[in-house]
Amino acid sequence: MAESKEQALYEEQISRLKEALNNSRVLRERALSKKELLEQQREKLYQKAAEYGVKPEELEDKIASLKLEMDQLLKEANKLIPWELLEKERSR
Repeated sequence: MAESKEQALYEEQISRLKEALNNSRVLRERALSKKELLEQQREKLYQKAAEYGVKPEELEDKIASLKLEMDQLLKEANKLIPWELLEKERSR
């Protein structure tokens, strides 16, 4: 009787291990699929960057440079708008 309980415990453990192994396989397959998709997306982004003459390792610097340029252009455009005149016209 003790042997049958022991056998049942072993079978239960084996069953849990099999289930865990199957779940691990499923998770691995999902991860590999996602990895492949992300690698494809990365390659497309690198190709797009290359079209603009930017190397992948230069992207962060280029983005920072473009943000700075945009800020400066917006500041200049803001100076060119006659805000006071528009405000007076609005309050009439």
